Amino acid sequence: MPSLRIVFSGLLLSAATVQTASAQDFWSYKDWNVSVERVQSEEDDYQQCVIFTGGDGLPTVSAEFFSGDAGPPYSYPEVKVTERAIRGYATVMANGDPISFTFDDGSVIRGAAEAVFDEDGFAVAFGRLAQQDNLLALQAMRGNADVTVSGPGYEVITASLSGFSAAYLKMAEVCGFSTEGVLD
Repeated sequence: MPSLRIVFSGLLLSAATVQTASAQDFWSYKDWNVSVERVQSEEDDYQQCVIFTGGDGLPTVSAEFFSGDAGPPYSYPEVKVTERAIRGYATVMANGDPISFTFDDGSVIRGAAEAVFDEDGFAVAFGRLAQQDNLLALQAMRGNADVTVSGPGYEVITASLSGFSAAYLKMAEVCGFSTEGVLD
């Protein structure tokens, strides 16, 4: 039976390789969550870090950072709102719609929506800011209690910012970038 043992050992080795190829960590801080996907490959090891609030059928407000990016002060995590629709329905945000992130202190940061279909045929829309506005949005998220994201004649989500700073700090720690300009 040596051949069966070799096959079984090969299967265990394959399963172990698959399990260590990608791992995900998750933390919660009040209304915000941190999700970190660690990916190991032959060429590079990296982390995809996302902090977000919302979900469970509602849109999400998030900031995302890829550990291979330059990081602050050269580039900051991308701030966006994501909306998903059930099959056969459209998202509220339409492609090209102007999107406003309005904070409870009255500050407004504007972006644009991109509506697409995902690989499974579901409608998904992203409200993104220009790269140079991500720092302003992150600073406003740190200093306010909530943010309302809206488009022309509709509201996408009003999200609590409680726990944002702790989630941002954890994301910076795990993904290895400075909190310069946002938390310090």
